[in-house]
Amino acid sequence: PKTNVNDIPITIYQLRNSYSTLLLRSVNGLADMFRHQKKSAMLSVSHCCSLAGLPLWIVDVRHDASHNDLPSLGVCRIGALESLRFWGEKFWVVLEERVWGDVDVNGSGDFSEKVSGNGPGNEEPGGICALAMRYLEN
Repeated sequence: PKTNVNDIPITIYQLRNSYSTLLLRSVNGLADMFRHQKKSAMLSVSHCCSLAGLPLWIVDVRHDASHNDLPSLGVCRIGALESLRFWGEKFWVVLEERVWGDVDVNGSGDFSEKVSGNGPGNEEPGGICALAMRYLEN
């Protein structure tokens, strides 16, 4: 069966493969970062991700995608959403605060940054992470 992504026909297998690649790169990147920080290549992927706070079921999905059959599309999508939420909280929000600081863009006490769209009046509230989450959830 085929579906369309941005009007491009794509098979379910291609979607599962793409999501699995995202999870694989995300989990392995996190583990590599922890191994580098701790100066120990002996730490397991699951131990590193556990220390970082990533849900271990995502590590299991990554393991299945690497060593067994690709996970189902539903599992892949949920894993991608949770991974995106994790990176948003642990990295993107921290990066935005370091770059922009807490900015009250509308004077209401809401300290969410805005990401410009395609010109004036096309701003999206919530920063890059919220924008990515909205795109992925659709």
